[in-house]
Amino acid sequence: MSKEMEIRIRPIFSTPLLVFTVPDHERVNKELRRAILEREASHPAEADHEVVGWSSPHDMSMFEWAGPVLKDLMTPIIEVATQATEFSERAPDLAGKHPRWQVVETWANVQRKGGSNSVHPHPGTFWSGVYYADVGDIAADGKSGGDLLLFDPRGCLATMLAPYLRYAVPELHDAGKSIAFTPTAGQCVLFPGWLSHAVGVYNGSAPRVSVAFNLDPVIEEFNDWRFNAPPKK
Repeated sequence: MSKEMEIRIRPIFSTPLLVFTVPDHERVNKELRRAILEREASHPAEADHEVVGWSSPHDMSMFEWAGPVLKDLMTPIIEVATQATEFSERAPDLAGKHPRWQVVETWANVQRKGGSNSVHPHPGTFWSGVYYADVGDIAADGKSGGDLLLFDPRGCLATMLAPYLRYAVPELHDAGKSIAFTPTAGQCVLFPGWLSHAVGVYNGSAPRVSVAFNLDPVIEEFNDWRFNAPPKK
């Protein structure tokens, strides 16, 4: 006779994906959409072999041509990044405190029919993200495409070794696969810069307009602590 056994299953090595709707997004979307589509019409796309579509330069120039609305967008995004990150125990005087964040790159994207973005990470940055000012056409059957694709950082090992098996825990059913995120207008997605991601082929008729960005910490406080900390005994 078998005995009952208690099994505790705890998914480990989770990857954060932060999804939130930006306050006052209807106004932000209207102003951003107008500024980005005007820029697309008057400036050639930035050369980028990963992108099929239009993108602006990956720098800070968007703050100049997009106007104050871009700062209105980034303010709540930085607030989320601040709350979602803290100093580790390696900085004991700061452990548990939240570092401040800054935008180090931002750029606009316009995907029209046939547009896509190949698989890539954002090296050298902690948080990366995308904000959707206009999602264009969203079809209930998923045929419009254009989803944000996020890839398991462990690669395809789980499905490569045992393609007919999966873990008997719903939270682990995505092991070795990619996750497709279908956005709505006004939503922002934050994820680690090292996470490989892509944009599937978009088949809609209306343009999909988004803003991508990279965030790095403001580290003056950490440097003050690191260089003034008493030597280890």
